[in-house]
Amino acid sequence: MGISLVAQTKDMLKVVATAARVCYSGLPVDELLSKFSDEDNEKLVKKVVGMGHLSVIEHGVMTFFVPDSFKEELFEIMMEKPFLRISKRDGGFLVSLNLRTMVELINEMPRLEFSKELRKFLPSFLKEVVR
Repeated sequence: MGISLVAQTKDMLKVVATAARVCYSGLPVDELLSKFSDEDNEKLVKKVVGMGHLSVIEHGVMTFFVPDSFKEELFEIMMEKPFLRISKRDGGFLVSLNLRTMVELINEMPRLEFSKELRKFLPSFLKEVVR
């Protein structure tokens, strides 16, 4: 049994793109949130992430239900990546992580079944940054 998505940041692409623009724009946040199209936002995020600026994608968060069968892998991940939150639930765990941690797990620990499962939930605007 695989992992399942429980929740994620609403309007994730818009949130991430706005975070990238806040650093360089003098426009107010409400204007940044409404001025740009999804196409504009995706183009910006791909450019920024492609240049290695992964901090902006930390603003996107996903929460998954992860079955008990992933317990050993989750322990291994906790040793390497402290930027995820794990809570025990009946039959498994709730695991919350930001998009940067997600990309790093997929790229740095591709042999893990958990990383393979995460790949299925990777937003399309980040597909180019995973190996």
